[in-house]
Amino acid sequence: PVQFTCPYCMNRIVTVTTPVPGVLTWLLCTGIFVAGCFLGCCLVPFCVDSLMDVRHTCPVCRQELFLYKRL
Repeated sequence: PVQFTCPYCMNRIVTVTTPVPGVLTWLLCTGIFVAGCFLGCCLVPFCVDSLMDVRHTCPVCRQELFLYKRL
């Protein structure tokens, strides 16, 4: 979370962060699947927040302010 002035509603806010699947998550999932772990193990990257992109939104107006991409 970051303290920020929202450009949409002009309020001084602390952003709300949400992990969302990104390119790194999908690449890891595909790599694990190709390596032979196709019985559900390939879905592990979707459960680890540090492997996902992070969406920052305004808690007041709910606008997306920034998307931090891991890859």
